[in-house]
Amino acid sequence: MISSQNEKWIPTAIMAATVLGVLWFFFFEFGYSTGYMDSRSTLWWNMRQGYKLERGEWAFGYVVPVTVIALAWVTRDRFKGISPKASWLGLAVLALGFFVFFGGYKANEKYVGYLSGQFLVAGFVLWFLGTEYFRRGFWLWILFGLTWPFIFLIEPVSVPLRKIMVILTYNILQVIGEDVVRDGYTLYSAPTPAAEAGERFSLGIAMACSGLRSLFALGMVSILYGYLALEKGWHRLVLALSAVPFSIMGNLIRMLILYAGTLLFSKEFAIGKSELEPSGFHIGAGIMVFVVALICMLIEVQVLKRGLKALRRKRARVRKVDAGDEATTS
Repeated sequence: MISSQNEKWIPTAIMAATVLGVLWFFFFEFGYSTGYMDSRSTLWWNMRQGYKLERGEWAFGYVVPVTVIALAWVTRDRFKGISPKASWLGLAVLALGFFVFFGGYKANEKYVGYLSGQFLVAGFVLWFLGTEYFRRGFWLWILFGLTWPFIFLIEPVSVPLRKIMVILTYNILQVIGEDVVRDGYTLYSAPTPAAEAGERFSLGIAMACSGLRSLFALGMVSILYGYLALEKGWHRLVLALSAVPFSIMGNLIRMLILYAGTLLFSKEFAIGKSELEPSGFHIGAGIMVFVVALICMLIEVQVLKRGLKALRRKRARVRKVDAGDEATTS
């Protein structure tokens, strides 16, 4: 006899085994991109290569699936009261995922394979658990999409980011009275009777300095934070989109810190010997991108949850506390 407790676990075990078996076969066993030349080349092999490209901009993809699973467990109370109800829509999404996977295999295009993986995950959730489960876990599914190393995005994203960073830094330096010359993606001090061009400072905005790395990482953080801290879908969307201006703002402050460090100390101290050997000051300035962006996210979440009036009330309470402390001291 099989106990009722075991009977409840049997469908779950079958579901999990089916999902893991299919995903394991497609991503770890089935030859895919460049499979015509090397049958050992699987989607997982291509993903690992993608994590290493362009100096590892997408290396965080390793931890995304684990993060999604951990978040689903931590926020499991959000799914209480929902009875799993299989949806035939899931079967349609699975069929689409398999079709996309086959098309990508025939076209020898790994990015199409990554897209199929995203469809397969959605299809399994819909088919086994239902639309309500998928609706409540939609942003977990969006976060899971950062697993795939879409390296082709790096070039079209980094180019406009570099242009924006050059223009903003150039204009701010001019506003504060610095005579600066712009040459492509490089800013340097203008020549004077006492110093040659670039002698006082020189800032080259390379691809890595465009804010590209911080943008991808902050995109992940904003989706994660929005899922935990916000309830409304449009609030989460606003926070996720805010990763772009917050990344630009943080990177601008980073460039100004490097400018100040170059003037106060030296270029080697502030920047480093080369792009491949950044100084400790340079690395520390890079951390400021995340500090500024995270502070902005904290403020934005408070505004989205309570509105601007809540911030005013909080500031008024702080003033009252300060006034009370002053009165006690006197």
